Amino acid sequence: MKKCILKILLCTISTGLLAGCGHAADIGKEKAAKIALDDAGLSEANVTRLYISKDNDDGTILYEVNFTAENMEYEYEIQASDGNILSTDYESINTLVTKNQQETSSRKQAKITIEEASRLALDRVPGASGEDIRIELDYDDGLYKYEGDIIFEQKEYEFEIDADTGEFLEWSEARI
Repeated sequence: MKKCILKILLCTISTGLLAGCGHAADIGKEKAAKIALDDAGLSEANVTRLYISKDNDDGTILYEVNFTAENMEYEYEIQASDGNILSTDYESINTLVTKNQQETSSRKQAKITIEEASRLALDRVPGASGEDIRIELDYDDGLYKYEGDIIFEQKEYEFEIDADTGEFLEWSEARI
Protein backbone atom coordinates (compact mmCIF):
# COMPACT_ATOMS: atom_id res chain seq x y z
CA MET A 1 0.00 0.00 0.00
CA LYS A 2 2.81 2.40 0.91
CA LYS A 3 4.59 1.58 -2.37
CA CYS A 4 1.43 2.29 -4.35
CA ILE A 5 0.92 5.66 -2.66
CA LEU A 6 4.58 6.52 -3.17
CA LYS A 7 4.36 5.66 -6.89
CA ILE A 8 1.22 7.78 -7.32
CA LEU A 9 2.87 10.67 -5.51
CA LEU A 10 6.02 10.43 -7.65
CA CYS A 11 3.97 10.24 -10.86
CA THR A 12 1.96 13.29 -9.84
CA ILE A 13 5.08 15.31 -9.04
CA SER A 14 6.79 14.23 -12.27
CA THR A 15 3.75 15.10 -14.36
CA GLY A 16 3.52 18.52 -12.71
CA LEU A 17 7.19 19.26 -13.34
CA LEU A 18 7.04 18.14 -16.96
CA ALA A 19 3.91 20.19 -17.61
CA GLY A 20 5.48 23.31 -16.09
CA CYS A 21 2.93 23.38 -13.30
CA GLY A 22 2.84 26.73 -11.56
CA HIS A 23 4.66 28.63 -14.32
CA ALA A 24 2.52 30.82 -16.52
CA ALA A 25 3.57 31.12 -20.14
CA ASP A 26 4.96 34.44 -21.32
CA ILE A 27 4.63 35.55 -24.92
CA GLY A 28 7.60 37.97 -24.70
CA LYS A 29 8.04 41.61 -25.70
CA GLU A 30 8.45 40.96 -29.41
CA LYS A 31 5.21 38.97 -29.67
CA ALA A 32 3.34 41.60 -27.61
CA ALA A 33 4.56 44.31 -30.02
CA LYS A 34 3.51 42.23 -33.03
CA ILE A 35 0.01 41.71 -31.59
CA ALA A 36 -0.44 45.45 -30.99
CA LEU A 37 0.96 46.45 -34.38
CA ASP A 38 -1.18 43.85 -36.19
CA ASP A 39 -4.28 45.11 -34.37
CA ALA A 40 -3.49 48.69 -35.43
CA GLY A 41 -2.83 47.54 -38.99
CA LEU A 42 0.77 48.81 -38.90
CA SER A 43 4.26 47.39 -39.22
CA GLU A 44 7.27 48.28 -37.10
CA ALA A 45 8.71 50.17 -40.08
CA ASN A 46 5.67 52.53 -40.02
CA VAL A 47 5.92 53.54 -36.35
CA THR A 48 8.15 55.69 -34.16
CA ARG A 49 8.62 56.00 -30.43
CA LEU A 50 7.94 52.26 -29.95
CA TYR A 51 8.46 51.10 -26.40
CA ILE A 52 7.36 48.05 -24.53
CA SER A 53 7.35 47.50 -20.79
CA LYS A 54 6.26 44.62 -18.60
CA ASP A 55 3.96 45.39 -15.70
CA ASN A 56 1.97 43.67 -12.96
CA ASP A 57 -1.55 45.05 -12.69
CA ASP A 58 -3.42 43.55 -9.72
CA GLY A 59 -1.75 40.16 -10.20
CA THR A 60 -2.07 40.13 -13.99
CA ILE A 61 1.25 40.23 -15.82
CA LEU A 62 0.93 42.35 -18.95
CA TYR A 63 2.92 44.21 -21.56
CA GLU A 64 2.31 47.88 -22.19
CA VAL A 65 3.03 48.62 -25.84
CA ASN A 66 3.17 52.27 -26.93
CA PHE A 67 3.99 53.75 -30.31
CA THR A 68 3.31 56.67 -32.63
CA ALA A 69 2.26 56.50 -36.28
CA GLU A 70 1.66 59.63 -38.33
CA ASN A 71 -0.49 61.85 -36.09
CA MET A 72 -1.74 59.10 -33.78
CA GLU A 73 -0.38 57.78 -30.49
CA TYR A 74 -1.31 54.20 -29.56
CA GLU A 75 -1.30 52.48 -26.16
CA TYR A 76 -1.99 48.76 -25.71
CA GLU A 77 -2.12 46.43 -22.73
CA ILE A 78 -1.42 42.83 -23.77
CA GLN A 79 -1.79 39.90 -21.36
CA ALA A 80 1.65 38.26 -21.03
CA SER A 81 0.35 34.73 -20.60
CA ASP A 82 -1.74 34.39 -23.76
CA GLY A 83 -1.46 37.58 -25.84
CA ASN A 84 -5.04 38.77 -25.29
CA ILE A 85 -5.50 42.51 -25.80
CA LEU A 86 -6.75 43.81 -22.44
CA SER A 87 -7.10 47.43 -23.50
CA THR A 88 -6.30 49.75 -26.35
CA ASP A 89 -6.26 53.51 -26.51
CA TYR A 90 -5.30 55.88 -29.26
CA GLU A 91 -5.48 59.61 -29.71
CA SER A 92 -4.57 62.25 -32.21
CA ILE A 93 -1.45 64.21 -31.34
CA ASN A 94 -0.49 67.79 -32.17
CA THR A 95 1.59 68.28 -35.27
CA LEU A 96 4.68 70.46 -35.54
CA VAL A 97 2.59 73.08 -37.39
CA THR A 98 0.41 73.52 -34.32
CA LYS A 99 3.48 73.84 -32.11
CA ASN A 100 5.02 76.38 -34.49
CA GLN A 101 1.79 78.39 -34.41
CA GLN A 102 1.92 78.31 -30.61
CA GLU A 103 5.54 79.46 -30.74
CA THR A 104 4.76 82.26 -33.23
CA SER A 105 2.16 83.74 -30.90
CA SER A 106 4.76 83.80 -28.10
CA ARG A 107 7.84 84.70 -30.17
CA LYS A 108 8.38 87.98 -28.29
CA GLN A 109 8.80 86.06 -25.04
CA ALA A 110 10.80 83.02 -26.29
CA LYS A 111 14.29 83.81 -27.60
CA ILE A 112 15.08 80.36 -29.01
CA THR A 113 12.87 78.53 -31.47
CA ILE A 114 11.27 75.14 -31.02
CA GLU A 115 13.62 73.80 -33.69
CA GLU A 116 16.67 75.04 -31.74
CA ALA A 117 15.34 73.55 -28.51
CA SER A 118 14.65 70.25 -30.31
CA ARG A 119 18.21 70.17 -31.64
CA LEU A 120 19.63 70.85 -28.13
CA ALA A 121 17.68 67.89 -26.73
CA LEU A 122 18.42 65.55 -29.65
CA ASP A 123 22.15 66.34 -29.40
CA ARG A 124 22.10 64.69 -25.96
CA VAL A 125 20.78 61.38 -27.38
CA PRO A 126 23.09 60.08 -30.14
CA GLY A 127 21.11 58.41 -32.92
CA ALA A 128 17.73 59.92 -32.01
CA SER A 129 15.89 61.88 -34.69
CA GLY A 130 13.00 64.31 -35.01
CA GLU A 131 10.59 61.35 -35.11
CA ASP A 132 11.63 60.36 -31.57
CA ILE A 133 10.95 63.71 -29.89
CA ARG A 134 7.81 65.41 -28.63
CA ILE A 135 8.25 69.03 -27.52
CA GLU A 136 6.04 72.04 -26.76
CA LEU A 137 6.39 75.58 -25.51
CA ASP A 138 4.94 76.22 -22.06
CA TYR A 139 4.58 79.30 -19.88
CA ASP A 140 4.90 78.51 -16.18
CA ASP A 141 5.69 80.73 -13.18
CA GLY A 142 6.64 83.68 -15.40
CA LEU A 143 9.06 81.62 -17.49
CA TYR A 144 8.78 80.31 -21.03
CA LYS A 145 10.23 76.85 -21.38
CA TYR A 146 10.18 73.93 -23.73
CA GLU A 147 8.96 70.68 -22.21
CA GLY A 148 9.19 67.34 -23.89
CA ASP A 149 10.46 63.83 -24.13
CA ILE A 150 12.49 61.63 -26.42
CA ILE A 151 11.77 57.92 -26.67
CA PHE A 152 14.65 56.05 -28.29
CA GLU A 153 16.01 52.49 -27.97
CA GLN A 154 13.80 51.55 -25.01
CA LYS A 155 14.76 54.67 -23.02
CA GLU A 156 12.69 57.72 -22.21
CA TYR A 157 14.40 61.08 -21.78
CA GLU A 158 12.33 63.87 -20.25
CA PHE A 159 13.49 67.47 -20.30
CA GLU A 160 12.72 71.13 -19.76
CA ILE A 161 14.70 73.85 -21.54
CA ASP A 162 14.68 77.57 -20.71
CA ALA A 163 13.22 79.23 -23.84
CA ASP A 164 15.33 82.37 -23.30
CA THR A 165 18.76 80.87 -22.61
CA GLY A 166 18.63 77.33 -24.00
CA GLU A 167 19.77 75.97 -20.63
CA PHE A 168 18.41 72.62 -19.48
CA LEU A 169 16.26 73.12 -16.41
CA GLU A 170 15.58 69.40 -16.06
CA TRP A 171 16.87 66.22 -17.70
CA SER A 172 16.05 62.65 -16.73
CA GLU A 173 16.58 59.24 -18.31
CA ALA A 174 14.68 56.04 -17.59
CA ARG A 175 14.80 52.59 -19.17
CA ILE A 176 11.33 51.51 -20.23
